[in-house]
Amino acid sequence: MPAPAVLTQQLTRTFGDQTVIDHIDLAVPSGAVYGILGPMGAGKTTLVRLLLGLVPPSEGSAHLLGYDVRTHADAIRARTGVVLEAPGLYENLTALENLDLYARIWRLPTADRAVRIQQLLEHLELWPRRHERVAGWSPTMKHKLAMVRALLHRPALLLLDEPTTGLDRLDQELLRADLSRLAHQEGATVLITTRDPAEAAALCDWVAILQQGRLLAHGEPAVLAQRSDTAHMVIRGRGFTADLVRLIESRRDVSRAVVDKECLSVELVCRSACAAIVNLVVESGADVESVEQCHASLETAYRALLEQANAAKYAVR
Repeated sequence: MPAPAVLTQQLTRTFGDQTVIDHIDLAVPSGAVYGILGPMGAGKTTLVRLLLGLVPPSEGSAHLLGYDVRTHADAIRARTGVVLEAPGLYENLTALENLDLYARIWRLPTADRAVRIQQLLEHLELWPRRHERVAGWSPTMKHKLAMVRALLHRPALLLLDEPTTGLDRLDQELLRADLSRLAHQEGATVLITTRDPAEAAALCDWVAILQQGRLLAHGEPAVLAQRSDTAHMVIRGRGFTADLVRLIESRRDVSRAVVDKECLSVELVCRSACAAIVNLVVESGADVESVEQCHASLETAYRALLEQANAAKYAVR
């Protein structure tokens, strides 16, 4: 079995008396798309910065592609492609000038350089605008060019912080297909951070759920979904009032209830609550035409894990 592309052991980072990353153990398989899923403030960006050697660990260790982040940060960055919050572009240069500069930094062979740049720009539909200065581009276009920059030198490991933020649906689908191809056909490892459990389920082979710097769970999305006692049910009918929705959401075994036209969608913390919810809807006077209990989803399991972690935190207080 090949060594993990990313391996952390009790990785910890503190700032003053605040622990931002709390004794995290991760093993990211080579050739996989791995997602770090968590809400804003969970520590995802700090974790990526630790992995790149941009900030040192307070405790524990991390290795990327076999290199220690404490002692070989330069070697790690030479073998990785990275897109963080800022696109990392020179705005007074054109798109072509930006990429040519980075290609020279990465020491791409002269014969390969122009072909590689054109190939990537055409793929993301930026080739016709290659001679424009980046300063006049929209945030979405800059984000796409940053993706080209990160992919230019064919990195063994690609680290992307919130990669689909700001992209329209078509560009998101295109990016997902590209990342899947990179991992599953070309053998690269892709590590992304995201706040969207649906995106993590659609894109990632493995997911780690992070909250307040702690690792709550990790595994394949389908396994994580089934591990939870959560469920999702859809009740079709009429008469789903705002008062009914509030009453359902007030229950401890319900995490969310939403009405869309003639459908009432309920996310349950406990699957056994399905019958009680249906009875509650009927007793409210609503007309029920059908009830469907859907398979457990990563989104529902994710919400339940966050709620459990928050409940445990306040219980300790």
